[in-house]
Amino acid sequence: MQKHIVVSGGGELRSFALPMLGENRRIRLDDAGALCAWGETVFCASGWGDVIWRLDAERMIPTGLFAGGPGMRRLLLSPDGERLYALCTEADSVLLLDAVSGAPLILNRAGLNPQNITLDETGDTLAAAAGESGDVLLLHARTLSLLARLPMPGMVYDVRLRNGSIYALCLNEAMTSTLVTVPPCGIRQMLRLEGMPGALAMCGEMLLCATEGFLHAVSMDGTRVLRTEKAAGRADRILLAEGRLLLCDSLTENMVMRDRGGRWQRLCPNVRDMCAYFTRDESS
Repeated sequence: MQKHIVVSGGGELRSFALPMLGENRRIRLDDAGALCAWGETVFCASGWGDVIWRLDAERMIPTGLFAGGPGMRRLLLSPDGERLYALCTEADSVLLLDAVSGAPLILNRAGLNPQNITLDETGDTLAAAAGESGDVLLLHARTLSLLARLPMPGMVYDVRLRNGSIYALCLNEAMTSTLVTVPPCGIRQMLRLEGMPGALAMCGEMLLCATEGFLHAVSMDGTRVLRTEKAAGRADRILLAEGRLLLCDSLTENMVMRDRGGRWQRLCPNVRDMCAYFTRDESS
């Protein structure tokens, strides 16, 4: 299997082969936006008609078309690839679809101008960064019924789940970032970070917090900043692939990469989202 990166933006999809990140395919797709992938299938949300395209990742050929919702900011697949979630920012909701047939199953509220969704390791709990409502919502992943509502110190931009802990990146009153860590038992932690909030990602036993102009590595207990480095813009997407760190800058819509030597470079412009997928390696 060979790993690739696909990016959306500029009315098209582009795929890049790792490890060299050379562009190998490009197709037109009107208003291509949010992406996710499972196996050799890529899903791409399009604001033109509020639809979701299913594509064969290896050939970048559409194989299905689903009805979506307005302002689809994020797409997310269950670990088994059977359930597809679409976060519809303009409808303040999350839509659950059958990932094979595209049939809509359930629609539920997800806050006010929600920003992101994530699943826990088992795929049983869905967390929503509920945006301007200032909450993290925990939902049952199959029914979207509300399990818990966790108040946060400000607008919630991103959320992650791991081993029962909840991590939320929020905007605080000083217009910088606060990382809130809610452990399964114990005391809630709040850690202030420089820069307006962007995105979160897990990196081994660290949490990466992208804020405007910075990338912070934080301990998993949420109490300590391990290191901080400069980064371009404000990332709303972080991807780790083949030892490289890729960021989508929401301010300029550039995809930038940090190589193993710590150097940053712009890979391509007009990027709204990115995800990784695998194809068969014909040479093996």
